Amino acid sequence: MARDPLAALAEPAIEALGKLGARNALPALLEALERKELRKPASEAIASLGEEVLPALRERAARAAPEVRAALSELLPAMRGSFAMVLEGLSGQPFEVVNRVALSVRHSARTSPLPERKSMAAKVESLLRKMARQRSDGTNHEPALRGALKILGYLELPRAATTLQKYLGKKHSAAVRVEAITALRFALGEKPPAKAVRALVDLLEDSDPLVARAARDTLTVMRGADALAKDLVRLARAKDAELALWAIGLLGASGASKQLAEIARESDRARAEAAVKALAALPGSGPLLAEALAEAEEEAGAHAIADALERIQLSAQEIGKLREAGTKMLRKSLAIARRQLEPLRRTDPQDWAKALRQAARKADPARGEAIGDILVRSGHATAEDRLAHACLLLRRSSLDPHPRARQSDPALIELEKLAADGIALARALEKDKSLSPEARYHVGFHFAEHHAPEVRAQGISLLEGLSSGGRGKLARAARNKLALLRAGSARE
Repeated sequence: MARDPLAALAEPAIEALGKLGARNALPALLEALERKELRKPASEAIASLGEEVLPALRERAARAAPEVRAALSELLPAMRGSFAMVLEGLSGQPFEVVNRVALSVRHSARTSPLPERKSMAAKVESLLRKMARQRSDGTNHEPALRGALKILGYLELPRAATTLQKYLGKKHSAAVRVEAITALRFALGEKPPAKAVRALVDLLEDSDPLVARAARDTLTVMRGADALAKDLVRLARAKDAELALWAIGLLGASGASKQLAEIARESDRARAEAAVKALAALPGSGPLLAEALAEAEEEAGAHAIADALERIQLSAQEIGKLREAGTKMLRKSLAIARRQLEPLRRTDPQDWAKALRQAARKADPARGEAIGDILVRSGHATAEDRLAHACLLLRRSSLDPHPRARQSDPALIELEKLAADGIALARALEKDKSLSPEARYHVGFHFAEHHAPEVRAQGISLLEGLSSGGRGKLARAARNKLALLRAGSARE
C-alpha cells in the first residue's frame, strides 16, 4: 500500500509502518520520500525507525537526488545517534536546507542533557576545523559553515563563545559574521565573558550595516547589559542617531539612571527626549529629573526634562533647588530658565512672579525688559509689574512722533492697556525719575489724541505737567498741543 500510486491509499500505510517500527519497510519508505506529496509522512515514519537504519540512510543519501538528500538531512536530527550524519549532510546543500536542518537540531537540543550537548559541540567544532583546512580547495563551504555556527549556538554552551568569536572578523563574509553574532546570543550564559561582550560592542559601529545590526540585536537580548554602561554612554553620543537611540533604550532597560540623566541634559533634542522618556519610566526618577533640570545648560535637554516633570510630584526642596537654578539662569538663558522655573509656576505662581520681578530689577535694561515680558504675559503680573515693564519699554523707545510709528510702539501699547484699566499713569510716570521729559511728552502727545476718554485724560494730565515746567522747548510744545486740543474741543 505504501507504494500505491494513489497518495490517499499510500499515506495511511506509510504512517502505519512508522508506528509499527517496520525497519524492513525502509526501502518502501525511501521510495515514498521521493514523492513530493508523501515526503512529510515518509520523513516522520523513517525517523521513528531508530538509529539502526542510519547506515542505510547514509548509503541512500550518497546517491540520492538533491531534493531527496535535502529531505533526508531534515529528518535526521529527530533520530537518535544521527548527529554526525547530520553534520556530514550540511556540505553541498543550499542554505535554505541547511537552515531547516539547524532549526531541527535546535528542537532536539532543547531536550538533550548537558553531556550530550557537549559531545555534539565537539563534533561541530571538529567540522569547523575541517572546513577551515578545506577553505583553499575552491569549494563553497559558506552555507555549511553558517549552518554549523547556527547549530553551535543552539547548543547553548558558554564555552562555545570562544569558537564563535573567531568568525567575527572581517576576513569572513558578512553572512558568516552575522551567523556567528546571532549564535553568540544563545551561547552566552548568565554572566557573558567580558571579551565576548567587548567584541560585540566593537561591531556596533562596523562598516557593514548587517553586521552592526546583528551585534545590536544580540546585545539587546543579552543578560548583564548593565556592565556596558560606559560603552552605552559613549554610543549614545555616536554620529549614528539610530545607534545612539538604541544605546539610550538599553541604558533605560538596565536602570542606568545617572547616565540617562547626564544624556538628558545635552543639546541633541531627540536623544535628550529619549533619555528623559527612559528615565521617567524608572521608579523614583523624580529627584534625578529635577536635579538634571537644575543642572541643564542646553535648551533641548531642559525642554525635554521639564515636559516629563509635568507628570511628577516634586518635593518642596526640589522645587526650591529649581527656583534657585532658574533665577541664576535668567542672567544667561531665558529659554532654559523658563523651563527650570516651570514647576514653581505650577505649584506657587505668586512666588514664581516674585522671582521674575526681582530678577528683572537686578538685570540690565535689555534683559530686564525680556524678563518682564515673560511676567506680564503670564497672567500673574500685578499692575506695578506691568507699569515697570512698560517704563522699561518706554526708555528703549525711539520716541518717533509719526502716527504709524506710535501705533506700533510696544511701550505705548502697554501703557494704553494700563490707562484703560484705570491706572493713574500720569502721576506714576512723573514720579519715575529714570524717564526723560521727552519720553513723558511722547506718551502725553499720543494719549491726548486717543479716542478713549480715560486714556485721553491721562495724556492731557501729562502734557499739563510738562507745560508748567518753564519756558523750555518741551514746555512750549506741551502748551501748544494743549491749545490745539482745546481749540478742537471748542469747534466741536
